[in-house]
Amino acid sequence: MSRIRPLERKDLPQVVGLFELVMRSGASKPLPQLAGFFERTLFDSPWADPDIPSLVYEDAGEIVGLICSNPRRMLFDGRPIRMACSAYLLTHPRVRGQAVGALLMRAFRAGPQDLTVTDGATETVRRMSETLGGQTAHLGCLSFVRVFRPSQLASDHLFGGGSVRPLQAGLRPAWSAFDWVSARLAAKTLVPAKPDGTVEDLTPAAMLEHLPTVTASARLRSDYDLRYLEWLFEELDDISRWGPVQPRLVRRGPRWAELVKRNGQVLGWYVCQLRRGGFCRLLQFAATEQGAETVFDQLAYRARELGAAGLYGRIEPRLVGPLSTRGCLIRFGDGRLLVHSTREEIVHAILSGNALLTRLDGEWW
Repeated sequence: MSRIRPLERKDLPQVVGLFELVMRSGASKPLPQLAGFFERTLFDSPWADPDIPSLVYEDAGEIVGLICSNPRRMLFDGRPIRMACSAYLLTHPRVRGQAVGALLMRAFRAGPQDLTVTDGATETVRRMSETLGGQTAHLGCLSFVRVFRPSQLASDHLFGGGSVRPLQAGLRPAWSAFDWVSARLAAKTLVPAKPDGTVEDLTPAAMLEHLPTVTASARLRSDYDLRYLEWLFEELDDISRWGPVQPRLVRRGPRWAELVKRNGQVLGWYVCQLRRGGFCRLLQFAATEQGAETVFDQLAYRARELGAAGLYGRIEPRLVGPLSTRGCLIRFGDGRLLVHSTREEIVHAILSGNALLTRLDGEWW
């Protein structure tokens, strides 16, 4: 007998097994952090909501399908709403072709949430979503890359794995020399100018204090509280220590977040994972309309100053202006941003760029 039901803690061993089978092709060495990651994010998050649970598809007592739920508290036009971010829509190979994924997606979207998003969907999931009435936020499917040290970035990509790190270390003088020459030949492209303003560490308390001012023009944004932000920052630290649970992702660095000011006025902030010698991965960019260029310039300048070889992230509405004049490469990202709601005004706010909906609010971190 087959049925869809809420995920329970006792199901986690089966969930880990399904994840290993589907996402890592049954790797012989399981990731030790998987069970803890699922338990913390799906059950122990301060925003975990029993009304919007993760769902499993059970067949003869075996879990053969999964869709994970990450509830988020949002404000739309100043009023609280609930958002559900779905992640890891997985089906066992033996039930492929039985529409298990579509059944899970439809059941999940039928929950009490006002908005459902998927931040990082494959093309298959996108087609499924649109068939079931969802829409694709195409701007959120684009990402940008700004290169600071091209040789170092190539070295990290090619030789960053554990078994070849000695080779990477041996070639470091050559990469460094090439980047030194490149920086002088193409300084305007590779070396960000020192911007106006000042920076300081961004704390959960500071983010919470300045969120209403910085996001005043956004119809949709997160309704953060201090307990959730402290938990979220700690989770980001865990990700940098243990690594991501998804394969084939760019390696993470430690959490790095700064508040940007000019003449004592807060202009915005950025939350990143910065890896020295590799990418600085942008998770959230928040800025006032007048401060967006200064905040981005601080991000690029500081990331390079702290040793990043490049900067990348998803294109957010506030980033379009700064990115258009600062030597960035635009590419179609691996993950699609999908949205679904019975309230068209919420979907319109996202598609029109009138929302602060970043990767920090999704499942990518």
